[in-house]
Amino acid sequence: MIDRFGDRINELESVIREIAIDITTGTVVDRLPPEKVWEKTGPRVSMVRELIKELREYLYILKPEKVPTIQRSVTGIFERLDLFKESLTMDQGDKEDNSQASVDELRKALGEISEFVSLCRAIKADPSEIIQSVIVLRQGQQSEAPSITQARMKYLGDLVKEAQSSYGEITELSTKMKHQLAAIKAECEDLYFSMSKKEEE
Repeated sequence: MIDRFGDRINELESVIREIAIDITTGTVVDRLPPEKVWEKTGPRVSMVRELIKELREYLYILKPEKVPTIQRSVTGIFERLDLFKESLTMDQGDKEDNSQASVDELRKALGEISEFVSLCRAIKADPSEIIQSVIVLRQGQQSEAPSITQARMKYLGDLVKEAQSSYGEITELSTKMKHQLAAIKAECEDLYFSMSKKEEE
C-alpha cells in the first residue's frame, strides 16, 4: 500500500509540474481564448482531481486523526479548480479577461496542490503508530514496534470515529454559516432598497 501511495504522490507531482511548465513557458497563457486554455489543461486538471481523491483515501487510512485537516486541504483545492473552470465558461465580460482570471486561479491551485503533496509525503514518512505496525506485519518484516493488541485496535477505531464526527461537525457548521450569511445579505439588500426608495421620495 505504501509503495502505491508513493507512486501516486509522484504521479501527482509530475502532472502539476507539467502544468506549471506550460504556464511558465507560455504554452498556457492568459491571452489564449478560454476554450483553448481548457483544451490544453482540462485533461490534466481532471487527472489531478482523480489522483487527489485517491490520495485522500490513503491519507485517511494512514493518519485518521488528521481527517479534518486533510479534508479542508482537499476541499480548498477542489474549490480552486472549480473557480478555474467556471472562469473559463463565463459568458459575461471580455474573453481575454476571463482567460487571465482562469490562469490566475490555476496558479493558485498549483500552489495549494504543492502543499497537499508535502502533506502526503509527511504522512507517508510518519503514519499513525498502529498503522505503521499493521503495514510492517503485512509485509512480513521483523519490527521493534509494539505488538498490536485488541485494545490498541479499538483505540484506532475510536480515532477514526472521532475524526469522522469532527468532520461532520465542521461540515454542518459551514453549511449553517452559509445560510446565515445568505440571510444577512438578503436583509442588507432589503434595507438598502428601502433606504433608496425613501430618498427618492
